[in-house]
Amino acid sequence: MNPEVKDLQPKLKEVLYDCAVEIRATKAALFLYDSVGRYEIVAEYGFKGAIRQSVDQKDPVVDRCGRGRSAFFVNGLSAEPRFSEIMYESASDRLLAAPIYNRGQLVGLIDMRDKAQKQLFDNADIPKAQKIAERIAALFAGKNVFGQRFISLSHPDDPQNVVPRSTIQAAPLPSAAADVARVPVSSSPKTTSPAPAAPAKAATEAGSRVPRLSALIIDGRAAANRIVLPPSPESLTENELAAVRDVLRSILLIPSVAVVSFTAFGHLGGVQEMAAKAVISEEALAFLQSKVNVWLAKRGESGGHTRRNVQLPNGPGTASIQSTQMVKVFTAPVTAGAFRSLYLTVAFSANPDRVTHELLAAMLTQLQVAIERSVDRTSLQSLRERAAIALLEPDFTKYPELRTHCDRVSSRAESLARYLEMPPSEIENVKLAALVHDVGMRLLDYDRLYRKPDISLDEIHLLREHTTVGAALIEPILGHEVARAVLCHHERWDGTGYPNELAGGEIPRISRIIHVCDVYESMISTESYKPAQPRAAILAMIAENGGTQFDAAIANRFIEMVR
Repeated sequence: MNPEVKDLQPKLKEVLYDCAVEIRATKAALFLYDSVGRYEIVAEYGFKGAIRQSVDQKDPVVDRCGRGRSAFFVNGLSAEPRFSEIMYESASDRLLAAPIYNRGQLVGLIDMRDKAQKQLFDNADIPKAQKIAERIAALFAGKNVFGQRFISLSHPDDPQNVVPRSTIQAAPLPSAAADVARVPVSSSPKTTSPAPAAPAKAATEAGSRVPRLSALIIDGRAAANRIVLPPSPESLTENELAAVRDVLRSILLIPSVAVVSFTAFGHLGGVQEMAAKAVISEEALAFLQSKVNVWLAKRGESGGHTRRNVQLPNGPGTASIQSTQMVKVFTAPVTAGAFRSLYLTVAFSANPDRVTHELLAAMLTQLQVAIERSVDRTSLQSLRERAAIALLEPDFTKYPELRTHCDRVSSRAESLARYLEMPPSEIENVKLAALVHDVGMRLLDYDRLYRKPDISLDEIHLLREHTTVGAALIEPILGHEVARAVLCHHERWDGTGYPNELAGGEIPRISRIIHVCDVYESMISTESYKPAQPRAAILAMIAENGGTQFDAAIANRFIEMVR
């Protein structure tokens, strides 16, 4: 062991115990590079000897830390097979590892295992682990260890070299001055001492002359620190449950599966989604729940209240399922992202063979992937909606009537899309396209033309360009489909609309939906440029113009919905 590492061993172990305090890891080990190509253990707690004393570059944890350069976690022996052996050998089934980097080199890692109370590691633990790793790396600043050599100028602990804390507000900047500030220093004695006030004054003057580009970088880094990791979702949503139901129906196709259940304690008030090959008797439901409760008790976990929803994809069947038909019942945790308290339970009507077990394992993985993908889609939808709203600001705040109109058309169009039973992805595009359908107005002469009573024909032609201008604005941000819907939302079914005089099926369906909603909201609003019309009169006009101005089928369904 390097002498400087040995001198710091008590301090290293003290920092390592932060894993227990901040992350609640019941075991942790610190490995540091030994300059001969291996990483040796220098401090640990909780393992009681059941831990490797050194590892090399081929070790899966070292390899993952070197490739990803960030902390990661593995929950379950079967989650990632290459980590199964090392977790099994140390009698643990959950792992969280954080790499330690110094001057761009992987110089060590922290290996944490088994969170307290049998909880899973999650995304919230990653920044905590990385900060502990950074605290360990900071102990070696300026020391000639890990095969690295530092240029020594002065001792870092010399009070004359300490810049007052109030003058340092951000991370080092990527400039020559910053590089000098990062050079480690030695303990050679000084022959002369500068005046005490000089360093503070110099630091203050330097701090007051931060270049504009550097200030931008400081602000950027501050913002990046807040968004470096996605926020951990606290609860499942209906979107995730819809994905779960699809997978449950697939699991029911596995031979001899009689009932499959997905339980989520604490999510949406507690939910239990089930799929069965026939109606389940009350006695069988109680039996199945008792099996789940026993399994939870063995793991030291608790359940809770749930709302039950049972699917019968094959119909009610000729006879209900009884507990005697449930020959084998298996329960497993569902580890999807940062969600907790999710469980899959499968009841078999016969002893499952090896192939059935493999199918079930594959479907469990598919269930976890489906939940995570649903979360990703929800996050993407939220991001696109924020982008759409940003397109309306700040210009539309000057015209509250126009902003209100866009919001109402979006809400109305989304309702119509749901009424038409369109797929979720299309409903999202309808909602976004309707929200930004008039965004092109922001770049036209709208200040002058807004509410102008005697608008000329030339000015009308100018305002009609909002479809093309808006589509050009939207396409790079919200994509081709939304942009095309905005471009065509004033086209008419008979081909007399603008800007391209498209007709019939040439007009995107989303545009046809927006068109009828746009007209309705414009005519019924008291804030429009024309006097508001009675709802009955508007619906009569829409019915009359079905097949000329509007798609007749969409117009008829709109009238059904509004009535």
